[in-house]
Amino acid sequence: MLIHDGVSEREVNRAAELIKRCQGVVTLEGVATLVSGAREIRCEIAAPTSAMPRCEEEYKVLVENAARALRSSLLGPHLPDRRLRWVVVDGTGDDAVELWREP
Repeated sequence: MLIHDGVSEREVNRAAELIKRCQGVVTLEGVATLVSGAREIRCEIAAPTSAMPRCEEEYKVLVENAARALRSSLLGPHLPDRRLRWVVVDGTGDDAVELWREP
């Protein structure tokens, strides 16, 4: 399910229920893809396209910015009280390669 700026409150509530019940994947446009588990929500950030390799600090900045955007989004206040595990990935879905994981 895709959540973007123009989405209705009904759709935001539906997305929050999917996450709460661990029944689907929700993408917050321009921020992250949220994959819910029983103990945590995996927040996958798509790596910016660039031929330059990134350092640890650059990945941390990506995560900080995404976390801030998630908190201030329409979806943020509706998320269940679970740990957010942040990762940076290259690619999408089953073909995604993990580039960096929050320690």
